[in-house]
Amino acid sequence: MASKRKNLSFAEKNELIEKFQNSNLSKAAFAKANSIPRTTFNNILAAKLCSSNAQICDQERKRQRLSPYENVDKALLSWIKYARSQNAPIS
Repeated sequence: MASKRKNLSFAEKNELIEKFQNSNLSKAAFAKANSIPRTTFNNILAAKLCSSNAQICDQERKRQRLSPYENVDKALLSWIKYARSQNAPIS
């Protein structure tokens, strides 16, 4: 029976990338030594720029989904902060 899928957090992905950079193993050998599929490890390495940007945010997150409407999100966040400072109910 196949093993269950395991989602790695950003912290775990960054740790794997650092270990790989400090080792002298090939990608396939490193992936096998850490019990992860080779293609998964290749995808982690390919997306390391995205995961390094995520160091600013929560490290426990599994995925990084960016909003296509960043300015709307910022405006909403500032409105919520203002409404909370005025003790206005938010629903």
